[in-house]
Amino acid sequence: MNENVVIRDFRPEDLDTVYDVERNSFPDAWSKSQLWACHDSPETHFLVAIAGKQIVGYIIGRVERSWESRLFLGSRKTGHILNIAVSPELRRSGVGTRLMKALEKLFELEGAERVKLEVRASNQGAQRFYEELGYEKRRIAPLYYGDENGIIMEKPLR
Repeated sequence: MNENVVIRDFRPEDLDTVYDVERNSFPDAWSKSQLWACHDSPETHFLVAIAGKQIVGYIIGRVERSWESRLFLGSRKTGHILNIAVSPELRRSGVGTRLMKALEKLFELEGAERVKLEVRASNQGAQRFYEELGYEKRRIAPLYYGDENGIIMEKPLR
């Protein structure tokens, strides 16, 4: 499947299908307006994965600056993966990996030194997936998801 997947930028006409992927992936799915806001933000990368003519996944992220004010080192850039989802029937087929690598490359082009994401503490499958891509668990974010802790994971980009 991996070689038949095309990664491209989100287009407005993709919204309904991306929303279907989102609803089929998460119990607390983002709304269409939240997805649209990501498309509408110039700082945000919003990519979709196409297999044949069907959207089978997407990823959203942005580069953020953190200021090292104590030591006046200037700012550091970190890629932040906000959301990723793949249609249930195509999970473990390489689509998620392709999406992650495409977004990481965009982060590198913007000068990000590392990338971070949050994942539900109960989502062991996703944590293993991220670990296979080189991410390490850094800390727990208490009740990050309202009803559950989040795990903050990071990896260096260079």
